[in-house]
Amino acid sequence: MMVGEKILSFSEIESTNQFARENLDKLPYGTVIWSLRQRRGYGRFGRNWISDNGGLWFSVVFKPSLLSEPNIYTKLLSVAVVESIQELGYKNSRIKWPNDILIERKKVAGILTETVFSGTRLRGIVVGVGLNVNNRLPEALLESATTLSSTKNEYIPLGMILEKILHRTEILRKKYLIRGKTKYLTRKWRNHLAFIEGDEITVSLDENTKVRGIINKISPSSLQLQLESGEIYTISSGEIIL
Repeated sequence: MMVGEKILSFSEIESTNQFARENLDKLPYGTVIWSLRQRRGYGRFGRNWISDNGGLWFSVVFKPSLLSEPNIYTKLLSVAVVESIQELGYKNSRIKWPNDILIERKKVAGILTETVFSGTRLRGIVVGVGLNVNNRLPEALLESATTLSSTKNEYIPLGMILEKILHRTEILRKKYLIRGKTKYLTRKWRNHLAFIEGDEITVSLDENTKVRGIINKISPSSLQLQLESGEIYTISSGEIIL
């Protein structure tokens, strides 16, 4: 099946990723779970993701036979989202490692990839996307986050942008994943990055630990920073501070 060939839509749900994981065996490859509102949306590290009406909250089910490169699905949706909103005129949109989409240095979307096993058997991969579109953001987030509609001061139909993202995802999947040309998708992903090799950044490792350095190497699964001391520090889990 193609991505988006089957869409299950809800007015409200606990979490689209949770629903996909719990019903994975019954969902064909490419199934999309879409909800107008999530009661318990979440991001990386189980962080709460406010998912009120007006935003685009959906998950895509993938069922590869082998788990050779799980991060490829994060890259797939990251590129699909950023290129879709660029087509809508948001030219300043970029991917912030490892899984956020920015517009003019403010977060507009997050992507969460979850791999599901039964023992050692791979049951599937679920990729959730939370995109701020017409929803209102809490006051506390206005300095660090934005929405598509507030950026252009116009209403954007959710169905239209979902269709655009799913169409782009399927094009990229056929062009790169099915043909085994994932290195070219990685190259495309790199071209959309907000921060690249040579940039000086600060990364939060947890609530109390931050490191600052120059990006020596960047990949979907890790960052290598050269610290002021000259030490090369590898980060596999963290968040770039804007």
